[in-house]
Amino acid sequence: MKQRIIILIFICFSFCNVFAQKNDTLYAKRVFLTTQIYKDGIKISSKKINQLFKNTWQSRVKYKWSNVLKPVGPVVTVGGFGLAYVALKGVDATAIVDGKEVDYKIRSLPKLLMGIGLIAGGLSLVESSNELAQHSVDIYNSMVKSRNKTSYINKIQFGITENNAVGFSISLK
Repeated sequence: MKQRIIILIFICFSFCNVFAQKNDTLYAKRVFLTTQIYKDGIKISSKKINQLFKNTWQSRVKYKWSNVLKPVGPVVTVGGFGLAYVALKGVDATAIVDGKEVDYKIRSLPKLLMGIGLIAGGLSLVESSNELAQHSVDIYNSMVKSRNKTSYINKIQFGITENNAVGFSISLK
């Protein structure tokens, strides 16, 4: 019974360490229209991120493109809403039908379709900006992990011993 409890405790503690984050890694958190980058639970400024990414050119390029697209996406989306509104509002017009004046609206289908296209394009730019920021963080983390790749455990054996008990042995480098 004691062996089962010890094994259960060992397994529980080993899972706790698997999900721990290393000190050098960054993580991205999606907030409404932007993606914010954190290190050790603290939001990092854009200037600090550029300093971190100076040695990894792929991350730096993707992060710069993310910053370029970040303000463009919402502007294009708002422009699309404006154009769609103008198209749906229409222009007042009057025509004479059977000797009577009839008031009606002239609505532009091409303007409406262009507005909807701008809305879709703007939302795509926002999403692209967020994806680029996330991808730059992923690239940076993979570069940091590949640089710090050292192993301290050489061999782990887990199994049944000669006394019919469960046991394991660890061989360190």
